[in-house]
Amino acid sequence: MSITQRAIVAAVRDESLCRPDEPVVRAVAGNTLVAVMAGRVGLCANISGAAFTPTSGASLHGLLAGLSLTGLDDRAVSLGVAAAGALLPPPDSPARKAQDIILERGAGQHVVVVGHFPFVEKMGAAFASFSVLERAPRQGDRPASEAARLLPRARVAAITASALANGSLGGLLDLLSPEAFVLLVGPSTPFAACLFEFGISALCGNRVTNPEAVLCGVVRGLPYRALTGLAALCATRDDFVKKIH
Repeated sequence: MSITQRAIVAAVRDESLCRPDEPVVRAVAGNTLVAVMAGRVGLCANISGAAFTPTSGASLHGLLAGLSLTGLDDRAVSLGVAAAGALLPPPDSPARKAQDIILERGAGQHVVVVGHFPFVEKMGAAFASFSVLERAPRQGDRPASEAARLLPRARVAAITASALANGSLGGLLDLLSPEAFVLLVGPSTPFAACLFEFGISALCGNRVTNPEAVLCGVVRGLPYRALTGLAALCATRDDFVKKIH
């Protein structure tokens, strides 16, 4: 059965709605990221590409409605993903970076990364092949249009979680082999256990340790790698089983 963006969005929304609603204490949107703070802080890439002032008085459940507006309202979608991140607590997993898992799992394998993360420039030598797919390719990257050629042969794939917000995640996952080890990577990653049902093996996002520092950085338009007050976190299905028990 094919994987669709609509099914992914519905599953993330439904899992998030199972958590108690909370009023939004503060929501900010810089040029690169948006942040929504209630009891926790959720982040998402600002796919509109421009800073804006979110409407006040929202609740987290109310913002989740934006998840269904891909291609119609980029601001609402980014806020919706961030609201899911604020609702869904990360499991109690040891701090670990996505690039470490890629290097470990990808040794001798065909590896594809969707999105030009800073760490890709230090990778490649240990893999049988290494490709970076990017909508705006830099030197050495492959254009996103080559996804249908490169992803089916990947045995390790790391996909930017921005794909959840921009509407491309379902199509990318549908191209991958069921045997591939797949990481969803970046600040837009919600710790939604339902994502494992769509072929994702590891959720690589963050735990916010200093909300004020994070919100100030988002307002200033800092890229994710320049933010302070965050701890990298990668979780697998087993981590969620531990959380339940």
